[in-house]
Amino acid sequence: MPDIRNFEISYTKGGERKTFIHQADHFYENDAWQIVAQRFSIPMKDQPWGDQTRQTFKTMCVDSGYTDVSYTEIP
Repeated sequence: MPDIRNFEISYTKGGERKTFIHQADHFYENDAWQIVAQRFSIPMKDQPWGDQTRQTFKTMCVDSGYTDVSYTEIP
């Protein structure tokens, strides 16, 4: 059974810095943006016909007002 690790996810929304704890057995650098998008149910935005711009979890969060997402592992 994999070891579960604790991560503190930090973000800024509306000028306030907030945090929450996320538990996972593995964690990659860009996972923090995905975790924020999932936690706050941020939907993909509709794009105009022919717009080939790739949406990422980071762009979805930033468009919804979540910025400065970072994480630290809690021992």
